[in-house]
Formats: sequence, C-alpha cells, structure tokens
Amino acid sequence: MFLQFDQARERTEKELSQTILDREVVISRIAPENTRSELLSLHHRWADKLHKAILSYAHAANMAVVVRVLNLPRELRDTIYTHLWDVEKECDPNRDLIYWWDSFQEPWFEKDENLRGSPWPTTSETGLRPPHFIDQEFVGSKFATEALKRFKDTVGKDLRQIGEKNPVAECPLIDGTVRDFVKKDMFGLGITMEYLVRNLDLRVNFQCDVLSGDEYAESQKSDAEELAEGGEANCAPENYLAELDEGLSPWLVIRQEYYFSARSHRASILKLVARAYHGLRDKGFILKVQYYSQEAGLKVLFEDDVWGWTSEDWAANLQRKNTYRIQGQNRVQRYQANIWEDLREHLFQPRDARGH
Repeated sequence: MFLQFDQARERTEKELSQTILDREVVISRIAPENTRSELLSLHHRWADKLHKAILSYAHAANMAVVVRVLNLPRELRDTIYTHLWDVEKECDPNRDLIYWWDSFQEPWFEKDENLRGSPWPTTSETGLRPPHFIDQEFVGSKFATEALKRFKDTVGKDLRQIGEKNPVAECPLIDGTVRDFVKKDMFGLGITMEYLVRNLDLRVNFQCDVLSGDEYAESQKSDAEELAEGGEANCAPENYLAELDEGLSPWLVIRQEYYFSARSHRASILKLVARAYHGLRDKGFILKVQYYSQEAGLKVLFEDDVWGWTSEDWAANLQRKNTYRIQGQNRVQRYQANIWEDLREHLFQPRDARGH
C-alpha cells in the first residue's frame, strides 16, 4: 500500500541530488569571457530546475509519511496533529497561523526575476507564513483538513505560559482584511479563518488619532492642495470614517482618542460602533465595549448590565467604573462628562428612544 509513495520519495530524492550535481558541473565549466548577464541567466535556469526539484521532493517525502498517518485510527491521528501544533523554543505553529494567515498563498521560495540579485530560491523575504503541514500541496487535502480542525478544537483553550512565550491570545486584523478573514477559503479546503478561531474573542481597534494632530493637519493641507488643482480630497477625516464603516466586527475597542474635544468626530465614531454593536447583538453575539482615552483619563468596560443602569447609576458610574487611576484636571473632568453623555446617547440609549 505504501510502496508507491516510498518509491516516489526515493525517485524525487535522486532527482534532487542529480540536479545539484548537474548544476555544479555546469557552473564549473563557465567560460571566463561570459558576460554578467549571461552568467545570471544561466544561474536562473538552474535555479528554476532546483526549485522544481525541491518542491517535488518535499511533496513526495511528506506524502510518504502522511499516507501512513491517515491509515491510523482517528484518535491516534488527533494525537499526532496535537503534537504538530506543539510550541517549541524557536517555533510556534499556532502563532504562525494566527498572525500570518493572509500570507498562506505566498510562495515558499522566491528569486529575483529581474536578474538583479541572487537567483537561487530562498524562503520568502520575512519567512513569516503558516506551517507547511496545512498546505495540501505538501500533505494532501485530508491531512491538511484534519490538522486544521484539530487546531480549531484547541486554540485559545490553554492559556498557560510556555517558557518565555505567552500563549496565542490574539489575531491581528485590519479593516481591509476582515472580509477575507470571514469569507475567503484561504487554504483551498472550504475552511475560513473565522471558522478556525471561534474560540477567540474578536476585537476591532478604532484608531481615532488619525483625526487630529500632525497627520490630520497634513491631510487637511493635502486636501486643500488637491482641491485647488481641481481634484478631490482623499485624506479628510470623513474618508477615514467611511473606511471604518466598511470594516466593523464584534468586540469593539476605542483606544487613545486624540483630539477628544471634537464631539462631532466622537459622535461619528460612536454611531459606527453602535451600528455594529446592536446589529451583532441581534445576531446572538455576546459583546463588550471598552472606551479608552488616556487624554481624557477614561477607561471603562461596558457589559450587558449597562442596559439596566438608571440615571443615578449613569451619574455614579463615571467614577465608579473608570479604571484609569490618574486623576485629571478640571478641564479633563469636563471632557469626561461630555464623553460619558455621548456614550449614553449614541451607544447605550434604547433603540426606541433613538428612533430605531
């Protein structure tokens, strides 16, 4: 049963060794009068051959093991998959998948196609991508599917620190990747990242600092110049807010709100949060909202009990629920009161009272 896979491994191993030897012979016979362009062209031809031989051997060598694993009972296979996801000193495949999921389709080897540098296949520039044992090009679709489902069953459940490393507890996203995270069949196996990490909370961090400070001033200057030339503004806060409107997701955090005195911007942000918050609660999500602003000296986590707060509770909880311990000056405390009022009006006011 396993003979054909063993034979494929042996054959591709010999082909790889022969490719290496043939390359050395050809390189040793290069004439000194060859131009640099001719030399690089020759190196690139052999790099292509070596690249193909490496991938063929990697596939055959892995499949010779995979076919044996898939012949075992499911309980033993799950044990093997669990070990594959084990964290080692220099390797954490869980983190590699969580952090670099959108790099899965990057090539394993790259070379300079413009003949400017070294032609030899190397790992990608950063080497940051999910592990090879969930790539069906190396291990087949069944093995990759079962390994991914084992990851789903275990990720986020064991939060013990391993050595000097913290456990995987977050999965970074930006608004432009949320749709792929939720919808895209990244691995070609009918499995999305959203499906794999349902044991983890999801959080969106609204970067409100782009609405003020140097970046805001530069955007206004750029917009003014563009408009003066008959073009359209591209960097205005309204455009940023429009981008946020396209990237909403559960578990929402507003952090570091520079220019917190601008109530119009804060109201716009809170309305976006409210749209996601109420919409996702209707779909059965359990959500919390944290408001965090160092400048305002305000850090409050709102949970479901907020809907039972009376007017007296709202008045008292500005101080009672605030975990930011550095007390602000009178000016900051005045802004705290404004923020608190906006939170109640735009986010936690009952829908019927807001006309929804």
